[in-house]
Amino acid sequence: MKPLFIRGMHGMGDNLHQRAVVREFMKSHEVWLETPWPSIYHDFKGLHLISKGSSLRTQAKNAAREAHLFENGWHPAQAKIVEVTYPPEMVRRHRSVLAAMSARCGVPVGDFRMPVPDDWEHGLLIPKGKPVLVFRPLVERREWGGCPNRNPDAKSYVDLFRSIRDRFFVVSVADLEPNKEWLAQETIEADIKLHEGQLQFRQLAALWRDASLVFTAPGFGVVLGQAVGTPVAAVFGGYESGYSFSSGAKHTPTLCIEPIEPCDCFSHVHQCRKTIEMAKAKRELMEFVDAHYPQP
Repeated sequence: MKPLFIRGMHGMGDNLHQRAVVREFMKSHEVWLETPWPSIYHDFKGLHLISKGSSLRTQAKNAAREAHLFENGWHPAQAKIVEVTYPPEMVRRHRSVLAAMSARCGVPVGDFRMPVPDDWEHGLLIPKGKPVLVFRPLVERREWGGCPNRNPDAKSYVDLFRSIRDRFFVVSVADLEPNKEWLAQETIEADIKLHEGQLQFRQLAALWRDASLVFTAPGFGVVLGQAVGTPVAAVFGGYESGYSFSSGAKHTPTLCIEPIEPCDCFSHVHQCRKTIEMAKAKRELMEFVDAHYPQP
């Protein structure tokens, strides 16, 4: 088959979506992929993985941890080159990030779901008796200025979480580092807090797989939940709307709690209105939880 070199994206969520694009290209090409997340493609036999050498903190750490999964060589000189992107206007037009990404690359919208092998374990001591909720706290980071606009209203986010908190054993997961990434909300009541990037990707995937619900703002938490088949409750602020994740919602139960006036500006500076109709949101969240995890 003809050689193809894919300049992949940096983000974990983007790489999970990108699985569908890579899978489509592998039907007709021998593919070399540049990525900082090689384990995301663990089941793609014959795919050549090349280190992207990311300057981003979390991505660089993962590429170093998984350096043994990359090939030492480079793509053939004659390989066709494709760069994966999804411009905002295409997301609006195609009504999902994956559909925009696929259209940009000229392939059909495929399936990005990811099997998690049984021997991938998170290693956490979780007692039996309560379903597990993975909580993604709101953060801001220096290397990407879109967090303040993308995050939902922090008070509303915490209030919604607390409305269902007692139903679950809660594991809060983040990768904080002073002056680089920090919390953008008050501290919540979690049974286990892992806020220093303790879990490697395979452990994260195992935790998301074994969880009963993911509670998160837009980001990789949504896409990983959809990829492994765990229901997701996502609370939106500005920057983008729930339809961004509609491709995964076809396969995995996904509740998108949006502001009264959803915004899909994809801007770091637009003054998006983040007010949520809380009574309605709490009712929808409780109905979502009851539908998947009815109380005994």
